[in-house]
Amino acid sequence: MNIIAVMSPKGGIGKTTTADSVAYILGQEYEKRVLILDGDPQGDTSKTFGAYEPEGIGMSELLERHENVGGSYRTSELIQVTRYDHIDIIPANGYLMRTDMDLMLKQEENQVTRLRDALSEVSDAYDYCICDCGRLFDMVVINILLAASLIIAPVKVGGFENEALYNLEEQVEDLKEINPDLSIKVVMTMRQKNKTSLQVEDWMRTSSGFRMFMTPIRRSIVVEKASMEMKPLPEFSRRGIASQDYRGMIEELIEETS
Repeated sequence: MNIIAVMSPKGGIGKTTTADSVAYILGQEYEKRVLILDGDPQGDTSKTFGAYEPEGIGMSELLERHENVGGSYRTSELIQVTRYDHIDIIPANGYLMRTDMDLMLKQEENQVTRLRDALSEVSDAYDYCICDCGRLFDMVVINILLAASLIIAPVKVGGFENEALYNLEEQVEDLKEINPDLSIKVVMTMRQKNKTSLQVEDWMRTSSGFRMFMTPIRRSIVVEKASMEMKPLPEFSRRGIASQDYRGMIEELIEETS
């Protein structure tokens, strides 16, 4: 099972849209067996895939009440089937913020590897595990990154976004002592075809030092409409330019992870 985290410390750049689109295209269009992990307390990915319950079980129980840590849950008991073929999910809700605090206060060796241990139970059942991370570099996100082999990092043109990307790289370097296979690959989102955007994109590809997907995701107002309708973008706007771009990106991803 390929475990992929979608993460960016900056909001409003298409992180959750990217995670949802990757999961949807892999499952619905390539018929890959996909498990989604919602690692964001806002639960937007859970809402998109029809699994959000404010009082429901999911990621918090996976990290705090799993059999591996003396609880009563197995990983398979926390997985929900979505309305989409080949796509399952372990949802999140606001309780995940409390889980982060609880993990931070624990003095146990496994407090940062609980997710990795729990996912080993279902590693043969799925081809991909797509994790939508929260924006904060908290204990939940650290658990995800120590289980993952790849971080997809959405970034748009702008100095603050690029600075956030370098900060993420520094944080990931610290985690490589435990997970040396972890790497970052950048995807340009909200791309506009103007001189400034093209110059920054060229610099990112040639001089930034980051690996990048060759396919940028073009800016589209349809993205916001899909979010309002709580549908994955490639389902809501199958022929839209951003959906087409995500398909091109997925071709690259499959080639890299096959």
